[in-house]
Amino acid sequence: MTKLEFNIEQASQREFEDFVFNQKAHSHQGLVIIFDPKHNTHRFIEMFRNAGSLLERYDLTNLERGCWAMFGPGDKGNLTDLIWNQDIPIEVKEELITSMYFMFRDIFAQQPLGNACEMWWDGLAYEINPMKRAQPSTNLEHQRIQNAMFETLSKVLLIDSYDCQSAALHGLNHVLHPDNDRVIQAFINRHPDMTDEEIEYARMCSKGLAA
Repeated sequence: MTKLEFNIEQASQREFEDFVFNQKAHSHQGLVIIFDPKHNTHRFIEMFRNAGSLLERYDLTNLERGCWAMFGPGDKGNLTDLIWNQDIPIEVKEELITSMYFMFRDIFAQQPLGNACEMWWDGLAYEINPMKRAQPSTNLEHQRIQNAMFETLSKVLLIDSYDCQSAALHGLNHVLHPDNDRVIQAFINRHPDMTDEEIEYARMCSKGLAA
């Protein structure tokens, strides 16, 4: 197998984004990525904060595939790895999580990019629920990660977009925060047109019991 190597240890912001949304690179089975975790984290934060510009520079196919590449299975340096990486300061990880709000407000509200919007938080919060490998009830850093996810999802739930709201409920199901009931009940109260089935699903998400 031919090896394809990318070194993004010192990539500029534009170079980093071009790599993320380079579908040919991520489809290569021999891809090798040389990176610095802290550098990746700061590049992701900057990219998310300016998410709206991505729609102007990349087509929808590359954007969708790039979103999946951010969670690439088994890849170090991806979002899942960075969020749970103990070498990255918790304050920086909180900043990374909260910056993701702009992906929903500025991209997913206009273009859900297939299942990328709906499944975004699976890649991040699965460690909390259902895997239970993260323990926010006993680990302070895990608790701060959970809180940052919850606060971000609570904001996403307020976006006037069905896709974003659905993704937020799905995410809250995995984050399983102690305040889920309050936020999701408030969402139900704001949407009196919800069907019984939709209300039942939202309440299951509140308890972390949705599929």
